[in-house]
Amino acid sequence: MKKALPILLKLAVTTGLLVWIFREHRFTESILPHLRALGLNWGWVPAGLAATGLSIGLGALRWQVLLRGQGQAVPMAEVLRVTVVSHFFNITSVGVVGGDAYRVLALMQRPGLRQLPLLVSVMLDHLLGMIGMAVLFLSCRSVYGGRLQSMGSEVRTLVEGFEMFMAGSVVFIVLSAISFTPRLYQWGEGKWPWLLGYAPLKDFATACDALRRNWRGSLVAGGLSVLLFLTHFTSFYCAVHAVGGLAPLRDVLAAMPIVDAVAGLPISVSGLGVREKTFETLMHGLTGLPEATAVSASLVGWLMGVAWGLLGGLLFLRGSSREPAAVALAVEN
Repeated sequence: MKKALPILLKLAVTTGLLVWIFREHRFTESILPHLRALGLNWGWVPAGLAATGLSIGLGALRWQVLLRGQGQAVPMAEVLRVTVVSHFFNITSVGVVGGDAYRVLALMQRPGLRQLPLLVSVMLDHLLGMIGMAVLFLSCRSVYGGRLQSMGSEVRTLVEGFEMFMAGSVVFIVLSAISFTPRLYQWGEGKWPWLLGYAPLKDFATACDALRRNWRGSLVAGGLSVLLFLTHFTSFYCAVHAVGGLAPLRDVLAAMPIVDAVAGLPISVSGLGVREKTFETLMHGLTGLPEATAVSASLVGWLMGVAWGLLGGLLFLRGSSREPAAVALAVEN
């Protein structure tokens, strides 16, 4: 029962938010016509799907760079396949594991690959993703500028809270990179040998130090993170136009880091409901985009990701016989 409770809470939050949003905007009268507009603006749909697919490909390339930094050489075709399949679990999982665990377990089936470097590569993947998001957000921050004080309290709270979150995340990443350097770790080990002298912890610190040792690879991965989010967020710009809305690309890029971060909180299934409400609030405040249009665009942007997730599901079923451990975890979660 304890294990099922978080899942039930996520389902309840998702259902409650979607019911509230659809009632507030009268789904059949306001949102459904925007979804029907996809037939008229169909050219934006393949553009959005292409942007989503490109972001997934860039994510696979970033992970491969970090795997090399850990001494784990994996062919790009395999990294791409595993990344696409993990996208399926990121969308469908209601548990607490999802695609990251699949990525590690799937590659562990390959001879010569070790668990700790794989785990650390996924962790560094997320850390450098935060750096990329921070760079993109700060580059578009001027969109808010002096307008922020004239916007509603909801928009101000979201923007100011996200700025604090981004600043804290960047400081944490920098301090982590410094903390794992051999010299500083040895100093700490001399002070607290009972803790930092623990062999598995030392191995973990050595693996994490790849962020500094392989600084060229880290810079490449950081650059790929910026491109990844740029293409991912562009898919929502395409979604806005696909449902008949109009919004400047820069405004969408300024809003989406906040939307993506809020949707990533483990309080709903695949961010549903949370993403739509946040996108609606920010896009209406920034551009005056009608609220029902914003909700429709957010749903379409999410569905573009679902389409790639379904492709990942097909790849998973095709290769499931080769990955028994990953299959078992996926079924459990």
